[in-house]
Amino acid sequence: MNELLETFRQILHNLRWLDALDILIVAYLVYRLLLLMRGTRAVPLFRGLGLLLLIFLISSWLPTLNYILRALVPVALIALVVIFQPELRMALEHLGRGHFLGLRFSAVGGGSVPDVITSVVEAAFRMAEKGHGALIVMERSQRLSDIIRTGKAINGRVSVELLMTIFNPRTPLHDGAVVIRGAELLAASCVLPHSERPGLSTETGMRHRAALGLAERTDAAVIVISEETGNVSLAVNGTLSPALQRPQLTERLMEMFESQLQEKRFFWRK
Repeated sequence: MNELLETFRQILHNLRWLDALDILIVAYLVYRLLLLMRGTRAVPLFRGLGLLLLIFLISSWLPTLNYILRALVPVALIALVVIFQPELRMALEHLGRGHFLGLRFSAVGGGSVPDVITSVVEAAFRMAEKGHGALIVMERSQRLSDIIRTGKAINGRVSVELLMTIFNPRTPLHDGAVVIRGAELLAASCVLPHSERPGLSTETGMRHRAALGLAERTDAAVIVISEETGNVSLAVNGTLSPALQRPQLTERLMEMFESQLQEKRFFWRK
């Protein structure tokens, strides 16, 4: 223990301010890279790579297996570039826009959580009265970059008018889902994965299956407006709450997003 403390003191004694700056820059770049990958297919792929690396290290005691794995390393490096091509392109795009470094060269003005929820709920029940079907995805802690890339970029501030315009049956973007992050509507006409859960009722429509499919895979809140019945439902954490009333939907959304904000504030205070 004393030797470890002495080594630590020597490192601190020899540490220059440039070394400290270098470490902070590398740590920040790694942090931004992890944020960029969050919510994309790169996360499970990296888990698979970690498992392969573990096997490679273990194979040092198995000469034949180690020889085969070493021969496959050049091929694996090329395969990685091909597999992660969408993520690499996205990283370069974010770097060019300043998003990767935490900057925003152009941004849509933010809004408070109650304002966004009020607009979403109001638009949902107005569309229900008109018999317009809709899928509204509200992103929470998990990024939905893969889902956003399937749709058309909007990057507009959330409002009742914008939502009702997008889901008007006469507009080309009404088929699919919109994705909301904070106070910004990022994309429309997005494709959601359908639930493959056995035992779903045959009366469960495609919109509800899509909402449930995303809620099973992420922590997003998905609001569904049925074109046939006019019911407003909420899919979250793998469950579907059908036929909610306006106060119920508002209360559920407020609880989810306000608690999330409180957790973030607590984390930064700590």
